[in-house]
Amino acid sequence: MAISTWYFGLVEFVGVFSVALVVGVGGWLAHRDAISVGTVAAFVLLLANLFDPVQQLSQLYNTVQAAAASLHKLYELIDAEPDVAEHPHPVDLPASGVLAAHDVTFAYDGSTRPALVGLALSIAPGERLALVGPTGAGKSTVAKLLSRLYDPTAGRITFGDVDLRLASMGSLRRCIVVVPQEGFLFGGTVFDNIRVARPGATNDDVVEALAAIGVLERFEELPEGLDTEVRERGSRLSAGERQLVSLARAALVDPAVLVLDEATSNLDPGTESVVERALERLMGGRTVIVVAHRLSTVQRADRIAVIDHAHLVELGTHAELVARGGRYAALVEAWLRSQPASHV
Repeated sequence: MAISTWYFGLVEFVGVFSVALVVGVGGWLAHRDAISVGTVAAFVLLLANLFDPVQQLSQLYNTVQAAAASLHKLYELIDAEPDVAEHPHPVDLPASGVLAAHDVTFAYDGSTRPALVGLALSIAPGERLALVGPTGAGKSTVAKLLSRLYDPTAGRITFGDVDLRLASMGSLRRCIVVVPQEGFLFGGTVFDNIRVARPGATNDDVVEALAAIGVLERFEELPEGLDTEVRERGSRLSAGERQLVSLARAALVDPAVLVLDEATSNLDPGTESVVERALERLMGGRTVIVVAHRLSTVQRADRIAVIDHAHLVELGTHAELVARGGRYAALVEAWLRSQPASHV
């Protein structure tokens, strides 16, 4: 940037100075009838033709520098080593089983304070577990560890008695799928964006996934149907439709375990009801772990795990924990005081 600024400023100064010099000297000579005014004008135009391409070189230099920086970032991305590595001799996870954390402790890199301490938790096949607690308590950390987005610092996490660190990445991502609050969409069609979850899937597979969660007609009503270009970040789709694409990706994989980071928290009420219905169909018959921010979501869970200050402090059903009068009961009371009736 410094070189470009210096170069552009110098060229601009020389160009303006040259034109001023030609006009000054040429005007003096024209006044003495040594040359015509047309000759002076011709010189000015020729100088403009000379300096315009030279000035454009500075803009070209900026473009080359930006391209070089982008290429450097691309190489860094290609060379990046994944935080979670595949075992040298991986095994496939079973089709179903108990997802369990065995005395798990975890700390983020560079942190001296653990984000989770001594987690012991067992989730039965088909069970719905809600993770609740104050902001920063460790709810999302639990969800990320259970889906092996991170490996525990101590302890182990198993699915069907198989340590997740021994599982092949292919079978792990087929077995456990994470649906974030807002899924990222790429430039391409609806077909392309859903097929990201399973690149070998056919168009018929994508159609079946959309039908399975009950939203096929909504996407068929788009201008070009499922061949509609969604553009970068899904700018042609509404927030609800973008989230439905995320749910369709999960349905296409057909996982045994579904991890949800409150998939309806950023939607308007009209769209939220559509996503809620699709979500209910997607969760049917699967083990579900949801990071919950609403009382209505928590109450639909089979069990509730309360995380506070990096520890699992309470575990049980909604009724059991309310009757206990502990941390969860206090959270429920706070929810009821702060949330409108239609959003609890």
